[in-house]
Amino acid sequence: MSQGAPMTHKFIVGTIAILLGGYVTYKAGSDFQFVKFEPHSPEEVARRKREKIPTRMEVLESATLDLTPEAKERIGKKMLLKQSQEQHVEKERMKRQLEQESSSPK
Repeated sequence: MSQGAPMTHKFIVGTIAILLGGYVTYKAGSDFQFVKFEPHSPEEVARRKREKIPTRMEVLESATLDLTPEAKERIGKKMLLKQSQEQHVEKERMKRQLEQESSSPK
């Protein structure tokens, strides 16, 4: 009776899959900058404990997850290239449409 792939093959394929997954995660994460953490001052922490103010999470304007400048530049170049290709295709389509209109008898 057939058992399928040998255990060594499963181990090798699993190892390759884990390594590739880690690499893809690393490459995808390298385009982002980390959020800047702004802790409270020790005086603020002591005051909050004294006044029994509960912990509250606030999103500040300064705390953003943004693309790195290199990633922004790379993505911007891709978008410009795509826009120029779309404009070229649109011009060609309009040109063909005008040629068809001028060549067709009315």
